[in-house]
Amino acid sequence: MMILYGGKLSPFVMRPLLVSRAKGAEVTLGTFEGGIKCPEYLALCPTGKMPLLVDGDLALPESQVIADYLDLALPGPKLIPGDIVGATKVRLLVRLADSYVVPQLGGLFRGRENPAGVPDALKGMGEALGYIEHYRNADDAFAYGNSFTQADAALIPLFFFLDALDGPMPTKALLAAQPGLAAWWGRAKASALGAQAIAEQAEGLKQMMASRA
Repeated sequence: MMILYGGKLSPFVMRPLLVSRAKGAEVTLGTFEGGIKCPEYLALCPTGKMPLLVDGDLALPESQVIADYLDLALPGPKLIPGDIVGATKVRLLVRLADSYVVPQLGGLFRGRENPAGVPDALKGMGEALGYIEHYRNADDAFAYGNSFTQADAALIPLFFFLDALDGPMPTKALLAAQPGLAAWWGRAKASALGAQAIAEQAEGLKQMMASRA
């Protein structure tokens, strides 16, 4: 049995979880009693990070690597297009999300303790969203094309935080400035897969905030 270790609030855990759901074979989530820094976890994943997928004798770290593995290993629709151009564009959107959106989210979270860094993080996030807008076809129903792909699985859990952080930070306005991407996000979070992921991340965020209160 495959076990995915990590919490649903993490966009890096939710990404492969969404991949498995899109393929109709949801993986089981697990936790280590001692946490991700305990010796048992570090013996499998010396980086001490989540997620970690355990499938038999295979212990596989890194969110996108796990997503690729699940896409290949599980039955169901392939979430990377079969044509060269489509496959490349999906991988590009994932790469843009990891290279440009993720670092700026980190800056926004750090802004709770260091507000001086928030303007630069907001500027960087606006640029990151613009890069994704540039490489998307605005007429596509999904992140790419007309069916759910790994690009949707990567973007949905990250964009959750653009909604969640709005208020103290004008993150929704950054997204509204990219109309094609904003329209995709409206469809994505209204979809069955998107709505479930967002509800689970919201509950995870609520629990995290309560634990820190």
